[in-house]
Amino acid sequence: MELSEAIFGLVHAVRNNMKQEIKLLSIDLAPMHLKSLKVISIIDNCTGQKLADFMGRDKAQINRLIKELVSQELITKIDNENDKRSHLLKLSIKGDKIIELFKIAEKRVFNKMANDISPEKIDDFIQLTQILQSNLNPKSIE
Repeated sequence: MELSEAIFGLVHAVRNNMKQEIKLLSIDLAPMHLKSLKVISIIDNCTGQKLADFMGRDKAQINRLIKELVSQELITKIDNENDKRSHLLKLSIKGDKIIELFKIAEKRVFNKMANDISPEKIDDFIQLTQILQSNLNPKSIE
């Protein structure tokens, strides 16, 4: 099996299992919305620009997404004291509840995936994925 086939197969299997778990939890949100909520929950002082950079999307697309998330009462926008031109994005109580459900779904999928695999092999896999990601990310010129 080629590396590309192995990675594609794994990503596809994880995605399908996540969709099934999310359906079981009755979370009625698009994957992009869920991913955005998760990113907002993990980035300190998250702004629209940080969200766009992290997700690799353009600012206009992220602004539309933010508007939808605010209208669905999943996030709130707070004035940014450090930069008056931007807002800090924070999960609402409703958004927090959805992320907690999402974490349950993630945990189920990853526990299922890692079943019968030793902690050492999991650590090796994590290290390998970090190297693969590093090889793909642009290097900063110093």
